[in-house]
Amino acid sequence: MKTIRIILSSALLAFAVLVTNQATAQTATKQTAQPSAKAKALYGTWTFIGSETFSMPQDPNDKQKGDVLTLNADGTFRFVMDGTEHKGKFTIDASATWITLTDAATNEVFKLKVLEKTAKRLKVDYRDKDDVHNILIYEMK
Repeated sequence: MKTIRIILSSALLAFAVLVTNQATAQTATKQTAQPSAKAKALYGTWTFIGSETFSMPQDPNDKQKGDVLTLNADGTFRFVMDGTEHKGKFTIDASATWITLTDAATNEVFKLKVLEKTAKRLKVDYRDKDDVHNILIYEMK
């Protein structure tokens, strides 16, 4: 009888440890990694101030005068390019080099490569559908 009690107690203890480990593992996988300080430095509203073609600066044209890139801390964005507004969710890779925007309405994806980032200036490379590089320059006001 004493042996059966020891076996049952051991089995119950092993089961409790197993359930606790599974619950801990599930909680750990649900937690998302916190954005780096470099990624957080990209948050805010960036106003389009021009572009570059073959290292030659160009002022915004009439369609681009209201263009902006807004990255919110909650993972949402507003991206106006050539006067067309896109809204949805964004991600930033661990090195804060790639910003991936996914339009909620159209599922269109925009990948922006950060070429230069200072406190007030952001320069990105966006490849359009024709694989043409577009160097876009923004300013934090």
